[in-house]
Amino acid sequence: MDKAQLRQTIISTGAVGAVFGILPVLGTLAWRSEYSRNPSPSPSFLSLAFDLGLAFVASIAFCILFFGLLPMMVQHGFAWVARRWTGRA
Repeated sequence: MDKAQLRQTIISTGAVGAVFGILPVLGTLAWRSEYSRNPSPSPSFLSLAFDLGLAFVASIAFCILFFGLLPMMVQHGFAWVARRWTGRA
């Protein structure tokens, strides 16, 4: 397995996950604004920061796993099976 390709895959899908992860974070911050129509008691800063950080990290991990590593594993598995089947192993 090429380590440079693996590193590039993890970095690029992590960046995409960060872009997709910032959207729910910004949405949550806008929704829980104290200027909204339905003001509710705001959660503590630590609780809100933990929730937003967890959503951000989960989005990055999801994108790395399902859009980066899983397709790479399928590709390498298919190539391995094709080499074994054709006798080029």
